[in-house]
Amino acid sequence: MKKFIPILLAASLILSMAGCNSGNNNAQAQAADGLSQETKTQGTTSEPSGFDYQMLSFLENYDQYRYDGEMNVLYLVSTTVAEYFVNSYAAWKPVLKEHNINLEMVGPPVYTDESLINTLESALASQKYDLILLYPIAPSAITPYLTTAWNDYKTPIVGYAFSPETQCGHYYMGTSYYEAGKVMGQSILKYVDANKDYFDTLDTIPVAIYKNSAGAEQYQRIVGAMDILNADGRFSLINEYEANGESACLTATETVLNSYPDVEVILTQIDNDVTGAYQAISSGAYACSDYLSLWGFDATGAVCAQMYQDGVDGYVQGSTFIDHKKAAEAMTELLPILIGAAKQDVMIDFKEEEADRMGKLLAEYYVTVTPDNTDEYYTPN
Repeated sequence: MKKFIPILLAASLILSMAGCNSGNNNAQAQAADGLSQETKTQGTTSEPSGFDYQMLSFLENYDQYRYDGEMNVLYLVSTTVAEYFVNSYAAWKPVLKEHNINLEMVGPPVYTDESLINTLESALASQKYDLILLYPIAPSAITPYLTTAWNDYKTPIVGYAFSPETQCGHYYMGTSYYEAGKVMGQSILKYVDANKDYFDTLDTIPVAIYKNSAGAEQYQRIVGAMDILNADGRFSLINEYEANGESACLTATETVLNSYPDVEVILTQIDNDVTGAYQAISSGAYACSDYLSLWGFDATGAVCAQMYQDGVDGYVQGSTFIDHKKAAEAMTELLPILIGAAKQDVMIDFKEEEADRMGKLLAEYYVTVTPDNTDEYYTPN
């Protein structure tokens, strides 16, 4: 496999707002509209619905709470400029709508704890929402508001992609960054095995890591991936570089290629790092392996577009993310139960094993978008 990559960085940047699982360019405009003027739906469901619970089978035990009326849910995110939130919102909205769940996304354009809390307080006081699906940056900033949210408004807060240990919600649809890393590690092994004739000629497969010391949770992605690679035995770590974001990772990649032109794998914590590394590699100013591969997380539009454009001979070989469709399907089972219980002034005390299941739920839905399956998760403009 000889790589021949056209340099179309401008096109990549234009495509950067195109999301996996979406192709919907109106999502961010919808998010900027602010809080809905719809009124909070009232009423309860007392008879079992007979709903077929496939993602969370234990919810059959709480079917008496399931609400069948129209529901209004706020997706409150740390910032609306993050592409991951725009993509997930665009993918979830139509799925939830089929189950009478109206979803809106709101969040500050630039993240601060104060701006997010102000938005949360306004949403609660409006009493327009039956449930808030929350993704903060600093979970501890939310904890003091959980009692108010329940006692004053009976509005449950669900921490999305956060574990119960973070204490940022009444309930959780949690995940594991470590498990995400393991999925990435397996994808790297699959890429190496697909190019076995080349990699078998090497004494070792050199790996460089880009990390962000401020993102301790995200670093678990690196730990999980490296545990898989170390167990395989064919890989060796060159170095870990403190590099976070497109600009820093462009510079880091220049450094790596100057010192280690034989590097074969660059593993990053997030897709913005991948786009920076790609710019350095595709500039043509540095020698590198034809089989050098870049790996990130969140399956953003720019990275999916690059894989779609360059194909299996490209440098960008994978990005791992939570399958938005599967997450939405789990929501269609869980959210009506939580909302129905709240309408009866009940906060469900789930059994320990049930709470643990929800606290790790999203870890089951990680997939790696690669050049082989990009068309399943990405729609070009």
